[in-house]
Amino acid sequence: MKRATTIAIALTASSALAQDCSWDLETTPNPQGSLILYGIDGIAGDNIWAAGKRYIFQLGDSQTLNYIARWDGTAWTEMTVPQPSQLRDFQSLSDVLAIDTDHAVAVGTYNPSSGSSLAQSMLWDGTDWELLLSPAYSGGSGFYGLGKAGEQVWGVGYRYSELPPPAALSYPMAARFDGSNWDVVFVPPLAETGGRSTNYLHDIEGASENDAWAVGSAQETGTGGFGPAAMMVRWDGSEWSQYDLFPILQSTSFSSLQAIEVISSNDAWAAGYDYDISLQQTIPLIVHWDGSSWSNVPVPTFDETAELRSITARSADDIYAAGTQIDANGFPHALILHYNGSDWSVIPESELADFGTWFRAMTSVDGEVWAAGQSNDLSTGITQRKVDCTSCPSDLNNDGTLDFFDVSIFVNTQPDFDGSGTFDFFDVSAYLNAYSAGCP
Repeated sequence: MKRATTIAIALTASSALAQDCSWDLETTPNPQGSLILYGIDGIAGDNIWAAGKRYIFQLGDSQTLNYIARWDGTAWTEMTVPQPSQLRDFQSLSDVLAIDTDHAVAVGTYNPSSGSSLAQSMLWDGTDWELLLSPAYSGGSGFYGLGKAGEQVWGVGYRYSELPPPAALSYPMAARFDGSNWDVVFVPPLAETGGRSTNYLHDIEGASENDAWAVGSAQETGTGGFGPAAMMVRWDGSEWSQYDLFPILQSTSFSSLQAIEVISSNDAWAAGYDYDISLQQTIPLIVHWDGSSWSNVPVPTFDETAELRSITARSADDIYAAGTQIDANGFPHALILHYNGSDWSVIPESELADFGTWFRAMTSVDGEVWAAGQSNDLSTGITQRKVDCTSCPSDLNNDGTLDFFDVSIFVNTQPDFDGSGTFDFFDVSAYLNAYSAGCP
């Protein structure tokens, strides 16, 4: 114990030398109109995709167009993408997924020449983006999210139920992608009755092809109705089934899960928003899966409305969630929370853009964390990048700062820091030197 106390004092005294890992604001090119990014993903630090929509307002001739940009390690470049809406000029991409070095898929919705909006999808083949044949229903359909379960690619969203009232208007939709085609797999709805009832899935991810989760929201109208309320379904390799989240929600009248991050079969996180009845405002919602059940995890409180739209993990104790918080004047600001293995906290340095900023997507690629969304004052899509902190060996909890928590981990775990195979004085000396040097 005496030795541990001495170590802690020495390391704490040198903490002034530590440096935080920085956030860089990167804007995607947009020569005209306003731009919103809904999805971001990558296969390497020099191969990252961002997708969303561009809105061009012209009197009598407004357009909403698909948008995709690619990061090459230095800058974003806008890509040429298909625009399937021929007469009604509305298409929007809601997510993008990097499959491998030469392949990526993007999904969303578009307006056909007549009728309800339909799902759209497109594939990057290493040279061009090409439209795919997407699931179509006479009453409408749409893709909202993409994810992997093992090596299997899934798209999720909604579809017209095709059943007469009193069945729900829309059902959750999940479809597997085999590289060229989509195979729709039935998902039981949470909202089953009520002619205006709806079910939507926003995101999906799994630990394996036989173990996946998808999240969203549902609303059931009529007597005994609920929602919109957060919804979650699980894939066991053969079928989807509903998971009852209601016991852990504060509100079944205004809540939603927007994103999910699966680290392993017994460690997963989902983020969205709930409604605090006592505060009468929307609050961030984060839930955690420990292998047996989902639980509601405490998060920072806010004076005004706040919500989360995305989540990503660099490791089990280095997780980020992003969204929006509203200030006292009613203006939205970017919001990022960080989990260090024990608690969630607000990342203050993430607010690099002025008010009117939302984050709607996140990803972690080659140790870097990316958040994507929109900024009204820039009228363009924004991405915010946190550089790789893993090159700092003394930052044991990977939060970008050397402090008491890193010291505590070292003292309690007694790691083989110098790689000799045993923990001894030389490990202590090596850690002291690394800590004093700070992070690059």
